[in-house]
Formats: sequence, structure tokens, C-alpha cells
Amino acid sequence: MSRLSLVRNPHHATRKPDGHAPRFIATPAVFEQIQREVAYAAETGSHLRVAGRGHTRAPLCRCDDGLLQLSRFTGIEDVDAVHGIAWVRSGTRLSQLARELASYGLALPTLGWSGNESVGGAVSIGSYGLGTGDSRYPCPVVGLRMIGADGSAFSIGANDPRLPLARVSLGTLGVLTHVGLRCIAASHLQSRVTGRSLNAVINRVNALRAHDYVEWYWTAHSDDVRLRTIDRRPRHAPGRHRHALKSGSARLRSAVHRAIDVMPQFGGRLPWRLIPERARIPESVDAAYGWQLFSESNLGTIGYALPIDALGDTLHALRGVLRAIDPKQRVVLRVRYACADDAALSPAYGNETAFVRILSGPKVRDHAEAAGDIFERHGARPLWIMPHEHHLRDLETMYPLWNEFAQLRAELDPRGLFLNDYLAGIFGVEEAS
Repeated sequence: MSRLSLVRNPHHATRKPDGHAPRFIATPAVFEQIQREVAYAAETGSHLRVAGRGHTRAPLCRCDDGLLQLSRFTGIEDVDAVHGIAWVRSGTRLSQLARELASYGLALPTLGWSGNESVGGAVSIGSYGLGTGDSRYPCPVVGLRMIGADGSAFSIGANDPRLPLARVSLGTLGVLTHVGLRCIAASHLQSRVTGRSLNAVINRVNALRAHDYVEWYWTAHSDDVRLRTIDRRPRHAPGRHRHALKSGSARLRSAVHRAIDVMPQFGGRLPWRLIPERARIPESVDAAYGWQLFSESNLGTIGYALPIDALGDTLHALRGVLRAIDPKQRVVLRVRYACADDAALSPAYGNETAFVRILSGPKVRDHAEAAGDIFERHGARPLWIMPHEHHLRDLETMYPLWNEFAQLRAELDPRGLFLNDYLAGIFGVEEAS
């Protein structure tokens, strides 16, 4: 039996509804196995994509050749407690990372990561947390280690001018194996949930930025808003997690969220009484368990990153369109705030940003195009986590450094080993087979 066959499983490569299926799925556990997979793909002229935890709906990982899953390549590899830097293997789940960092008295400076995401997958699509309380650290990523298209390893450090281009790479620059993350002192997370009107929340945008995390749910056919703010507070005692959710409670909460996500939309209405259930959390949770506060919803027809200054005009216009299309349907939106980012392909590049997701039933799919037009007229960018129909010309306009990133991608992977047909389309290169 060859070494490659020890980590490959062609029997798991079942065909997807879109007609695509990888020839094999590899689950390497050590760095050298990842290198061998990349070298094999380069030698045979095939393509290779890396899958995270299924957090994204976009066809980023679609591939008819090889698919890497790094779920066995996990854990913290090194911690510099003096400078607050941790090097983490990219397959690590955020829940595992939070617990391991807490044992060092550290935590990530951004919030909003759900525990089931892999570090590498979240970083590659710019989903590395939200928050407005500390604009010094809008992005915790300070370094990357990758395996390039020729199978050799290379690093992009904090002082490398390529880092802002490479942070959000959509997996097109190489196989991301390690991520360097800036950390801060671990704390407790204190939450508050209140009811507000839409105008009150929009008028208090600047005041709300003082909180470490802001999230709110809004029914588009009313003025009702359920506002949640989270702030960091000093830990009561290092290593003691008295206010963490118990495992049984966490499982029950997760089950409730899944039930809400798949529940039939009776009469086209999403019961408003269920939305606060998503925001009902303990008053104080230790950083080691903070990921339990941010369960990612599987619902969502569209998602956009919108300049926060345009939020009010956009939502008022959206409400008018949704009411005109179907005055009876109850559409719920989730809004979260983030600091401006300098990563070239980050949806929050250059702007204080509101991440807006529409959470509702099947009818909203019929209105996604109209809603998308409204968002884009106000300068919004589609989230990489969601499918979209934008191509090269649109993306060049939305992302000022798009061409610089495309040039770096072509330099590091001239043959397109890490592309699929979807990515080849948005980068305007010959379609990957």
C-alpha cells in the first residue's frame, strides 16, 4: 500500500447535485503528507482544492480532481506569549482553538466565529471574526504558511508586503497550512439583549461602535429590532470557567438552532418569537467557551457587506421593495458590525462595515435579485460565503486591489492548480478542467 493511499479515500467522493465530484478525498495528518498531495497534483497536471468545515455555500471547493480535508491537521503549534502571537494549524476548529488559547490566558481579538469553523477556511474567505470595540486589530491574522503549486513551503510574515493581498485568498495561492494569529488577554464576554426600533438602532450607529460586538435582528415588515451587544470584562479567575455553558445546555441550544433553521415557513412567515432564542445567552461566558455564543445560521438567501454609513438608506429601500413584492411575508435580517480591513479581498476592505444576511423561507429566493440590486447600488460587496453571479469586471470595481491580487495569484500558481471552474471564471482565466 502506498503512502498516499493511507490518507486518500476515493469511496467518499460521491457525486454532488451539481454534477461535480472529486476523484479522491485526502485527509492528511502531517505536513509532509500535504506536500506529497500537492506534488502529486502538480506532476499529474490535475487540480486540487481544500475544504474546510462546510461553512460556505459558494462553490469554492468544487473540484473534479482532488480535494484536501485538513480536519486531522489541527492544534496550536507555537505560542509567543510575550508578543501575543499563536501559530495554529489550519484544520483546527475554532472551539478547540478557543480552549487551547484560554489555557495560555489568551483569546482572539475578534468575535463572531462559530465553533465549527476551521481556522484556515474562515481566514481564506475573510470570515475571521467581527467586532468594533478595538479598531487596532480588525484582523487577527499576522502571518501565513503555505505549500505552493510546486509542492514547496513558503511563508508570508507580518512585514511582508504581500500579506494584505494574501490574507483572504479563496484558497487560490496555495494550501494554507498554518495561520499566525494575534491574541489578547483572555476575558469574560458579557452580553445584553434589548428591544429597539429600526430608526433608534440606525441613529445610534456611532454609539454602538463602543461595544466589542454588535448584532441585531430586524423584521423587514415592521420596526422591531432585537439588539445584542457583547463586551469583554476581566476574568473572575484564570482557568475557572464558572459561567461557561454546560455541554448539555450547549447541545440543546444547538439543537434548537438547527430546528429553527429547517422549520417549514408556515404561511410564508418566520415567527418573530423564535428569533430572540438565537440571542438568548448567559450574562457572562469565559473566552474559552465564547464560540458558543455565535452559532452560524444555515439559513440565508443572500449576504452582503455594506458600508456602515449606507446602512440606513439601504434597509429603508429594501423594506419598501419587500413590502411591495409580498406584504404578508415576514422577512428577518441579521446585521453585524465590523471594523475596516486592509486585506485586498476582504468584504470589509477599506470601510467600517455592516454584514447583512437575509434569514427567511423559500419565497425570499424569488426576491433575491431585487434585494441584491438595492445592496449593490449602495456600494455593497457579496460575501464569499454565499453564491453570487459576479464576474471579473464587477469584482474589479468592488475591490480596488483586485488586479494586484490576481497578479500575485498568477505568479504563485501560473498553471491554475488551485483553481476550479468557478474561480477560473471570476478571475477571467482559461476555465479549469
